[in-house]
Amino acid sequence: MPKLDHIDKQIVSILASDCRTSYREIAKSLGMSATAIKSRVDDIVASGLIIEFIVEFAPAMIGSEVMLVWLKTDAAEDREQFISDISMNKGVMQISPLYGGDYLVGAEYTSSLELAALSEAFKSNPHVSSTEMHTILRPRGKKTSLTHLQLRVLKALLTDARMLISDISRETGLTVRLVRKTLRELKESEAIKFGLRWHLNVGDRVTVLLRLKWDPKQASRNEITDMLLKNYQDELWEILPSASDPILMVAVTVDNMNHVDTITAEIKSHPGILYSEAFIYRPSHNYKSIKRLRLEEAIQAAGI
Repeated sequence: MPKLDHIDKQIVSILASDCRTSYREIAKSLGMSATAIKSRVDDIVASGLIIEFIVEFAPAMIGSEVMLVWLKTDAAEDREQFISDISMNKGVMQISPLYGGDYLVGAEYTSSLELAALSEAFKSNPHVSSTEMHTILRPRGKKTSLTHLQLRVLKALLTDARMLISDISRETGLTVRLVRKTLRELKESEAIKFGLRWHLNVGDRVTVLLRLKWDPKQASRNEITDMLLKNYQDELWEILPSASDPILMVAVTVDNMNHVDTITAEIKSHPGILYSEAFIYRPSHNYKSIKRLRLEEAIQAAGI
């Protein structure tokens, strides 16, 4: 796979925020032609970095929260069976095994009861020796009622959230003009998230999770985040801040492990950082979110 450059990374970031952003819109923001952007997107998808474009409810639509759960085990588990057992719990969206034996689990809950059930399920697994749970600060969108027409369009997008408007028109029997208007309404409502799933471990790239803790007396979350964005534009892909603790989970990609050592040492030298740990990802296992399942249920309940 050709090495992605800074422009490719910008394109993926734009699509992760809204995968229905048009080639023309991306091109305008980056000062390029729409044809060049389309060619780059096609190459990025072909590389395997983007697994799929997805559509789901915004968190506010169902009152959900996302958390990251750090699981340490006794190292006696069968990895595939352990992953299968963990994935059976309601709300589990992603399981990422880490080299060294830990697991990072992305999960979603809509009530304190669901949160308690997840916590109990993780802790009661015979191979889990300790758990660390962090609810993550994420954009929430807005809660609103969706029309039958909007749900018809969303049903078409379940198979491909980036489907062409002309194809949505054929799929739904609606005019191109009406589809375009409906999509605009959905975006403006902030009730729907158009995003993507990615697999950063492609080609020779190494994906690393940095776990950072800072001293709130010496630096704010924004100051630490700004430092990371400024110093590691090419390496940094995602920052996941804990809602309750001065902890950040940061996904970065590097060419070799020497680069990881350099980044970790640089971050540790910041006066506000208490510690910085690096963990290498194995390929993640992905599952449908509650937000996606609830959207599918709403479409089915509407008889579409």
